[in-house]
Amino acid sequence: MKPQLTLQFFRTPFLVLLTALSTGVFLGYSHTVSSAILVVISSISLFLVVLTHLFFKSTNGLFILAIFLVFVLIGFFSMQQSRGEWEANSFEDLYQQEGEIIVKLQEIGNQEKEWVKVIANLQQFQSVLDTVPLNESIVLFIKKSRTDLKVNDLIVCNSIASKIKNAHNPGEFDAENYWNKKGVQFIAFLDSSDYFVQIKGQQFIVSSLLEKGRLYFKSALEKNLKGKDLAIALALVLGDKSLIDSEITASFTNTGAMHVLAVSGLHIGIIMQLLMVVFGFFPRFISKQRAIIIVVVLMWAYSFITGLSPSVLRAVFMFSVLVLAQLMGKNYSSLNTLFFTGFVLIFLQPFTLFDIGFQLSFLAMLGIFLVYKPIEALIYTNNKILLKIWQGTAIGFAAQLFTTPLSLYYFHQFPNYFILSNIGLMATSGLILGMGIFLFLVFPFKFIAKITGIVLGFILFVSLWFIEWVEHLPGAVAYGFSISFLEVFLAFMLVLFLFFLAKNRLHFLIGFGFSLLFFSVLAYRRYGFLKQEECIIFNARSLIVTLRKKDHYYCFYKCKTDEFEKKVKYVVENYRKQLPAPIDYFSIQDSNWKLSSPDFNFELKDKKNYSKEITLNKKKITVVFSHQFVPEKRGEYIAMPWVKTSGMYSLNNGAYKFIIE
Repeated sequence: MKPQLTLQFFRTPFLVLLTALSTGVFLGYSHTVSSAILVVISSISLFLVVLTHLFFKSTNGLFILAIFLVFVLIGFFSMQQSRGEWEANSFEDLYQQEGEIIVKLQEIGNQEKEWVKVIANLQQFQSVLDTVPLNESIVLFIKKSRTDLKVNDLIVCNSIASKIKNAHNPGEFDAENYWNKKGVQFIAFLDSSDYFVQIKGQQFIVSSLLEKGRLYFKSALEKNLKGKDLAIALALVLGDKSLIDSEITASFTNTGAMHVLAVSGLHIGIIMQLLMVVFGFFPRFISKQRAIIIVVVLMWAYSFITGLSPSVLRAVFMFSVLVLAQLMGKNYSSLNTLFFTGFVLIFLQPFTLFDIGFQLSFLAMLGIFLVYKPIEALIYTNNKILLKIWQGTAIGFAAQLFTTPLSLYYFHQFPNYFILSNIGLMATSGLILGMGIFLFLVFPFKFIAKITGIVLGFILFVSLWFIEWVEHLPGAVAYGFSISFLEVFLAFMLVLFLFFLAKNRLHFLIGFGFSLLFFSVLAYRRYGFLKQEECIIFNARSLIVTLRKKDHYYCFYKCKTDEFEKKVKYVVENYRKQLPAPIDYFSIQDSNWKLSSPDFNFELKDKKNYSKEITLNKKKITVVFSHQFVPEKRGEYIAMPWVKTSGMYSLNNGAYKFIIE
């Protein structure tokens, strides 16, 4: 029997409220309206709610529409306020002036790295003539020279900030979009001489205790584990990814297991079950009701220790509501609980809506709640072990079904063996978390802690070996997907139609036909991308030209040897992530340079008048290095980012790309 999706308003009211609030937040991020106009619209909407409630039944569609409109406006107002749109002063008008800024530190990253990432709130801008109060966020990268920085410290630093701006090179991390959706538009890099602490911030007792707890847990792992085992344990158990290198990240990403390294609902659920099992051994001392309350308190403490990420907050908050509802014996809807969780988190912090981790974890839970049961019902076995494996697989299918469209939108790749990797990690994740918690408990007893560390290290070694084995299977990752947000929405609609709205075989065949057409279009576009041969001139501080021919890359660059890693390889490797393939690097320090192969002829000539000519097969491009350059009547000209000249394409606007003929 086909499952029915029942989403009546008073059964799942927070679906409507969350949709309305999210719509308002999105509009508030995209548009600006004066506060006076918003107050008028809000007043009219409130009046409509009261009017419809008085003269119509509570289930009337007009009443729900009025409620929807009110929460759209609440979301809009909340986002506008979070963005500082109605602040009297803006750092936008001041950051290029000489002076000093006073900032209050809000979040401090890993202080063991060379550059410490800090999120701060701009308090004041001070110049010789004036002091301007501010209320905006800024991200600081402070070179590690001392470790005395604490949350709530007030520091004074040079106003050497700049707007966060992308270089618009293919494959680069979209830093501008990432930080803007966290309410941050400015960035500054500070050496030890660029700032001083004006006022030490007050450290609250609770936050101090939590910090000590985090350091204790971290020390327990560091004393008993090494290398990659330590890196994975810190990430999986404490949410600390400071030791995770690009190799580990690539392995987990390529196998669809990256969620294991980010503390989320999976970890919260496992830890809560483990704690409930432990308390279950002492029923005479701790009743089930008390155990539930203790576990909820411990999970909230754990969420603070691991950094209060949106995915952890969502998981802990949702599980807290679920178990407390069970404790009170109330009827509850798991779907409505999920929508309520999202509603509260976005209401408290509107920028949560744009957090990728929150989006993926929310959709994973939505998929599990909606389609796990129908997927699980497809196969049944009397063998309890096989049944458990299939149930875990069905959960993975349900979560992946709802997260895949968004993953393709953000990451442009698909792990073909995600089910295999998730089955393998199902068992080890629970063991790692269990052994990690046990290690924390026995850490003061060195001998027992050492034995526990050896066992935990072995489990971590096996887990990493398994992930790397899956990664190296043929066709482990499908690269090159390109999907729009509209297509993401269409994919969700197709899933809902096939599982819930298709009433008969004809409807199902129609839905299946549209799904086949949809994925055929994606596959065709991917095929075109994989076969496309192109040349890229990157937006960089030195000349970098890369060719993609068949299944190979050729990179030609000009820079000093000690600058290769930061100025060349970093930029090119980001581009190569879209479609991994072998690459050859060629230094073109000489004035004239030439490379010929059966597939192409590449030539670089040093020309007069501050320019270089690139010849690729029959195409010629002149790269301009100075604003003093005088172009000829004919030809194609590309200006380096620092060149201020008109009438030619500037790399300051982004990389230049053309198809190789």
